[in-house]
Amino acid sequence: MFLIGSILVVLPSVAYADVPSAGTGQWVKYPGNPVLAPTPGSWDADYVVGPRVLYDGHIFRMWYNGGNTATGTSGVGYATSNDGIVWAKYGVRVLMPGPTGAWDSGEVELGSVIWNGTLFLMWYRGSNTTSLGTGAVGLATSTNGTTWVRYDHNPILKPSRFGLDQKYLATPYSISPSPRSYDMWYSGEDSANQKISPTSRLLYATSLDGVDWAKWPGGAVLSPSADPNAWDSGSVYSPSVIYDGSNFELWYTGMNESYIMPQIGFATSPDGANWTRSPINPVLGPGGSGSWDSAGVEQPNVILYGNSYLLYYDGFSTAAGGRIGLAQNSGSVAVPEFPVSPDALLSGLVLCITLCFIRRAKVISADDSN
Repeated sequence: MFLIGSILVVLPSVAYADVPSAGTGQWVKYPGNPVLAPTPGSWDADYVVGPRVLYDGHIFRMWYNGGNTATGTSGVGYATSNDGIVWAKYGVRVLMPGPTGAWDSGEVELGSVIWNGTLFLMWYRGSNTTSLGTGAVGLATSTNGTTWVRYDHNPILKPSRFGLDQKYLATPYSISPSPRSYDMWYSGEDSANQKISPTSRLLYATSLDGVDWAKWPGGAVLSPSADPNAWDSGSVYSPSVIYDGSNFELWYTGMNESYIMPQIGFATSPDGANWTRSPINPVLGPGGSGSWDSAGVEQPNVILYGNSYLLYYDGFSTAAGGRIGLAQNSGSVAVPEFPVSPDALLSGLVLCITLCFIRRAKVISADDSN
């Protein structure tokens, strides 16, 4: 037991270079899913979706979209966890629609959250019923994750007049891959497509300060597959991106041309604009008949937990609205309550023994020098 504990303590400090590619191996769904569900009688009584999770080495923080259709209440919620599995909700919305007449008075939907060393930064979609019915992106900041202050000059990203985001702009996902550098991927629809369910593509923008954004001039960076029989031939949307120090890794939702069964795919890029899909897509699909996520899985959010990838996502069934689940890449060490594979234990043991020898060698060297 001491040895296993030592392995679990050592592994979270492994650097990016030691993280296995999330495009390999299989994602294993947590058997106790969903990890976050609606609270009866509350503002999020009908659905909780769109998870965005940060882990600071001590605590997991989750922001999510929720709503109660009976009361017409919706907004962004917040929850915390010590293990990434058992969550305690904050209880009330931490971001709600703006006042009457505001650009985001109709609705607000979470996009992404990062910590810049001083503040939490949240990019979110807002809309109203007059001037911004297609949606735009706003920015809010917080010192504690629960009390948010909107940026005075919102919105910071609007639909282009004749662009691929003219009809709809949503799910802004931002990261800061280097100091004074921000990248954003988001979902966009144009007015040229007249299908019942319009084609959604992933678009790209860059910024030096997280406020002033320049849209990528090359158009969509990820479009639906050209193969009409492909699982993602209808729409691609809701990105989640990690930068590993040399490459960008993207998880996204895709649907075929029936538009009824969302699944999750994976792609990589050297620059954030040119993406290569994984040959084993989709990497996460719906559960079996009768399961909580049998009708589809979508809106992934992937985080690093030591040398492990954790994927939070929302799923739904024909009997119930969205809930939030968790999956783990099988190529990495398990988090609490996940089954630990023999390979993970062996690699962890080797690493632990190696570090012990290094530490002992340093002690001996220090004694000799004295």
